[in-house]
Amino acid sequence: MREAVEAGPSSRARGGALVPLALAQFICSFAGSNMNVMIVHISDDLDTTVHGVQIVITVFLLVMAALMIPGGKLTDKWGRKRCFMLGLTIYGIGALLSAFSPGIGVLLVGYSILEGVGTALLIPPVYILTTMMFRDVTSRARAFGVISAMAGVVRRRDR
Repeated sequence: MREAVEAGPSSRARGGALVPLALAQFICSFAGSNMNVMIVHISDDLDTTVHGVQIVITVFLLVMAALMIPGGKLTDKWGRKRCFMLGLTIYGIGALLSAFSPGIGVLLVGYSILEGVGTALLIPPVYILTTMMFRDVTSRARAFGVISAMAGVVRRRDR
């Protein structure tokens, strides 16, 4: 019985769990860069300035960075799955609010605050779950390669 516990999840289960973890990493990377390519169009649509949209983007990055360590602590306290799901939910609500925002104020709340908080809650469980599920060096390196590639897809697309 003890050997089964130490062995961890099967390779099929780990592969199936890697998909949502990699997609979550993609979402987090996408959130940090998605508005940069449309700053002028967003400012026109929301009848604001480019500077206003840049402030919204900067506040998102500050919120995400400021809450990353507390997000990791909450992951330890509340559990990885709970924080992962909470992060996805908060991010999703923020994304919907941002998509339908009538002005810069709603965009600030949806994108900067909610998506920033959601991202800060998503990133720690992704790395913790990957580290726990892939115990041997080779499979862990491959898993982190897949997750890092999803972040790289977004950065490559922005160029």
